[in-house]
Amino acid sequence: MSGRKPQEQNHLSELDLVIVDQTKEQSNHSDRQQTRLISRVLSPAVKLWLRSQLDHVEELELEIEAGDRQLLSGSLHQVIASANQAIYKGLHFSQVRVAAQAIQTNLGQVLRGKPFRLLIPFPVSGTVTLSEAGLNASLHAPLLGNAVSDFLLGLLKSKIVDGSGDTTAELQNIQVNLREGGMTFNATLVQDGQHYPLMVQTQLAIEGGDRLRLDQFDCQLKGEVELSTLGDLPTSFTFDLGSEVCLEELAIHPEKIICRGRMTVIPA
Repeated sequence: MSGRKPQEQNHLSELDLVIVDQTKEQSNHSDRQQTRLISRVLSPAVKLWLRSQLDHVEELELEIEAGDRQLLSGSLHQVIASANQAIYKGLHFSQVRVAAQAIQTNLGQVLRGKPFRLLIPFPVSGTVTLSEAGLNASLHAPLLGNAVSDFLLGLLKSKIVDGSGDTTAELQNIQVNLREGGMTFNATLVQDGQHYPLMVQTQLAIEGGDRLRLDQFDCQLKGEVELSTLGDLPTSFTFDLGSEVCLEELAIHPEKIICRGRMTVIPA
């Protein structure tokens, strides 16, 4: 009896090794299937969807993390996207790097040839960079251009309203120059056929996470003879970014703005 025990132990040991090898092979096969599914189907579908949301983008890169069971049900643990020179709704971003978690997609339909869709809201966090040139290009988009024009005209309201309470003033050729912690707007105020050069210096800061506050105004308007400094200006001007946005850091440097924060993406 004692002579057979080593053989039985060796036999069981060999069997264990076979089971382990088969398990590893199945795991490797599953990993290869997952990799092929992500690289051949999911990643191109997500890239195509992202490009459809943007006016323009260069060097778009994706990293997709998902487990086997979650992937087949359309759930993605995390997607990291990096892009250069991305334009979204007329806003020009020189660099974008964001991470999105808990994404639910219609992957099953994508495998049957349907367009990629997002199914539920999900959080996104990351950092975006706007160059001074990109910021000026963004002023041509209604989303930013109208907001900046309303802000500048709001500062001048008491100076451009005539006796009837009406005004026909408008701003042209708005440009912005960045400096450490703030910015300078230059524009031409047009009223009653007259053109007046305007310069406004201001600081920009985060307020409550979902608002941007402009304050510490230095406003100068050139009349027929000389440049005059305007007093009696509002103490601040606030842009509401919406409840889905939470800014955590805003840094203004000469030539660029860096913004870090998070938001909730609501699928259309």
